[in-house]
Amino acid sequence: MDTIDLRLLLGVADGLDCPALAARLGLGETAVRKRLRRLAGAGGVAWLRRAGAGYHLTDRGRAALGSVSQATAAAEAIAALVGVDADAVAMRHVRLVTSVAATGSINGAARDLGLPQPSVSAQLKRIERSWGSTLFDRTSKGVSARPTLVELLPHLQRLEKELSRLSATTTADDVPVVPGGLTVASEFGSTGMVDALRDGTLVDVRQHVVSIPGPDWTPAMLAADICVYADLPLAGLATPAGWDTIVAFEDPAYVLLPKDAGAGRTTVALRELADHDWLTGPAGTRNQRSVLAVCQAAGFVPRIRFTALNGPSGRHILKDGVAVALTSATLVPPGELHTVRLAEDLRVRLTVAWRHGGPAAPTAAWLARWLRDRHVGQLAERRPDLLAALRADPARWPGYALT
Repeated sequence: MDTIDLRLLLGVADGLDCPALAARLGLGETAVRKRLRRLAGAGGVAWLRRAGAGYHLTDRGRAALGSVSQATAAAEAIAALVGVDADAVAMRHVRLVTSVAATGSINGAARDLGLPQPSVSAQLKRIERSWGSTLFDRTSKGVSARPTLVELLPHLQRLEKELSRLSATTTADDVPVVPGGLTVASEFGSTGMVDALRDGTLVDVRQHVVSIPGPDWTPAMLAADICVYADLPLAGLATPAGWDTIVAFEDPAYVLLPKDAGAGRTTVALRELADHDWLTGPAGTRNQRSVLAVCQAAGFVPRIRFTALNGPSGRHILKDGVAVALTSATLVPPGELHTVRLAEDLRVRLTVAWRHGGPAAPTAAWLARWLRDRHVGQLAERRPDLLAALRADPARWPGYALT
């Protein structure tokens, strides 16, 4: 349960309907309805019950109003002290800060929370940045509270205490509440991702577009709750132990060709490109490693002359037709560049990963569905011929089946 859920319960207790609740919380009515349905849960464990077009508190909800009011007041006091909106006070942030304060060290908090130390350290830095205050002095012996935290701590502890009381009334049959305050590390800046997560009631999700160049996860990925990245042919990104993954969608590989080389072609085999110059990402990146691996598997070593795949220089090289490059249906650039599908069954997979057993699983699954639906929509608009071909072969491309 987060601050928005607490305020929803108080709003229902005040007799507000869905439009009034949406206005009070600054959310869309669709997002409010989703949260209300989730708080209605099932049977005797629900906080709310449906009554016609509206909602009323259950006995459980009425019994919890004292704790809900105390928790909301604490969240509002914290928000006022750090200068943010109350809805930005994520409950997991509160638990992390109070744990660091109680144990006197980031390592101790990591053990207490069951998280890797780098993740706790990175999250604490993000909390301090978002709250605009340094909460701890770091020393070789641990951490100590700064004046700002000394003032915040009573409210943080009161909020955590009341949330614990509310959690104690929760049973295994409860409908799980999707957590807020999650961090997404994404290899690509997917337009609309954060807004979609927010509109889907997965609020307070912050996207961090990071560089993921090599065969290993970056520190930013390890510190995040959810990672979104591409697995390239023969150069997949190794997943660390303790993380789960799901493929949001996969694309057939394409090659960017000079127009004279690809005129009239619908497919081209890699071996036919052995005499061409190649453009890849910089040395050591997964793009370059993938190109080397797939060409060597086809029986030749590519002649890589250019390493500036993204940006104006790369587009200029491709537009002038002096080199070829591998890409995918998703990444085929618009305009004058000529693309031909590879005859080999090479695929680029967009993958979503999350820490096993953590609170991010529902959000990660939702995000994977959103990415897939968005991708199918883009293909329907830009490449309807390709989408039709993929749907005509459901055995090889089951992810594109009509739903």
